[in-house]
Amino acid sequence: MANTTMNTQDAVSANFAECFVTLNNTRYSMLMAKEFEGKASITTAEVPRLGSVVIGHKAQTVVLSFSMTIYKCTEIFDDIMDQFIQTGVMPTFDIQVSNEDPSTSVGRSTKIFTNCVLDGDVMLSMFNAEGEFVEQSIEGFCDSYTRPEKYTNPSYM
Repeated sequence: MANTTMNTQDAVSANFAECFVTLNNTRYSMLMAKEFEGKASITTAEVPRLGSVVIGHKAQTVVLSFSMTIYKCTEIFDDIMDQFIQTGVMPTFDIQVSNEDPSTSVGRSTKIFTNCVLDGDVMLSMFNAEGEFVEQSIEGFCDSYTRPEKYTNPSYM
């Protein structure tokens, strides 16, 4: 068997990314985003089986969620809160995230998270006498996602 190892240049650097939020048909470049993570959390159920002491498991549901930390130099998420408070309707939005590190051989990956809804706290105001940066954590859920661009597997796989 050939002794191959991963090409270290294929470790994708997380800072070669871009993020966009589309809200009310307006697409915003989220250049103030510091961190983003989209997750699929799978829930399984136990499946007891006759004739076996091993309990099996079967996937049941998936929860799609996201979290994002931004420097608070936009109030588009405050606008969502205002609309929700004034109308009782929480506006949904889409988030597009792409990663493309030019030093790798794997190319570009893009995910579009659709029908996102906020969950948890939305910081409306803050200050800090020590002069820290104003950062905001945004969390929520989405109904679906698509993958219009996928990394290609490295040739050594």
